Amino acid sequence: MLRRLSPWALAMLLATPGCRSVDLSPSDRAPSGGVSIVRPSSAGVDAGPDGVDAAVVATPSVRITAPASGASFPQDRLFAGEWAAEVTFTVEARDVARVELVSGGVSLGDVVGGALTFRFHAAGAHTVEAIGYDAGGVERARDAITITVSAPADTSCHAMLDALGLDWTAAGATRGIADPVRVQPVINGVRFRYVSNATPTAMLMDCELGVRLHQLTEVLLPYGIDEVIHIGIYNYRCIGGGDPDSGSCTPSQHAYARAIDLHAFGLADSDEVLSTEDDWVITTRGDACPIGSSNEKDRVLKEIACSLYARRVFQIVLTPNYDGAHRNHFHVDLTSGSMYLGLGVEGVDPLVGEHGH
Repeated sequence: MLRRLSPWALAMLLATPGCRSVDLSPSDRAPSGGVSIVRPSSAGVDAGPDGVDAAVVATPSVRITAPASGASFPQDRLFAGEWAAEVTFTVEARDVARVELVSGGVSLGDVVGGALTFRFHAAGAHTVEAIGYDAGGVERARDAITITVSAPADTSCHAMLDALGLDWTAAGATRGIADPVRVQPVINGVRFRYVSNATPTAMLMDCELGVRLHQLTEVLLPYGIDEVIHIGIYNYRCIGGGDPDSGSCTPSQHAYARAIDLHAFGLADSDEVLSTEDDWVITTRGDACPIGSSNEKDRVLKEIACSLYARRVFQIVLTPNYDGAHRNHFHVDLTSGSMYLGLGVEGVDPLVGEHGH
């Protein structure tokens, strides 16, 4: 039979250990965006210094500690030819298994070691959220900040050369070249040397080619390549020869200084080179990337050609497979609106139309 407790007895019961109510003060709660989880207490667990059972309350939390909300970042760097602001986020997390950064519903990636760096290619305001998950993938906490990405004041090709760290000067008016510049021969730590020269020399080119040469170095560096041996950039001529001013032939992209012929690649800390003339093994028509290779040097050369094509570093990529005139180099250029990977030989050589070589 149930008996009604007197007010005095009820007060004594509530004062008994293990039967207390919990009222979290602001200092006990998770930070802004955090999630507090209240779990049943365990018998025999001592109370914490604030009188709250340590096993009762768990507060998974995440907090973006940098940058500060409201910070602004200029797009002052170039990546794959596009302006971007590179922002590093640092995050403090507690009692979560994984933290992911998200902006505009798109994942920026998981935070590793308390930090994540992301490149913002779109100008404007960006809300960035840090979301903490438990081991089961359930969200347990989040925090958010807003940053602003501002467009560069100068988006000219010359500004791009500066942003990429090229050592260059404007060149005088030169027939065929829309924006002539003279670029010093070390780009992103890679030396550019004309095949018959013992040392690297400055290169005359259209400004846009300078931007693409920096992208070329980004393809080469992972292979330990620190030297490009080339067969030339500027040559005012038609494809196959002739005077572009005659109007009777198709000008080569070399006439506009928007092409370079890549003969060989030198490996760092050695005298060894990867030669398109000696190490490339001709394959059959119809091959596509990845191109079948016969040895390690052949494999690397073919991987480089395919990377230049896949990453759109150049609009035209012709390999030694293309024809007899290209057996000793890659011809790469900036022919507008085109993209062709010169692969394969059937019989002698196929005729594959006119390109800017």
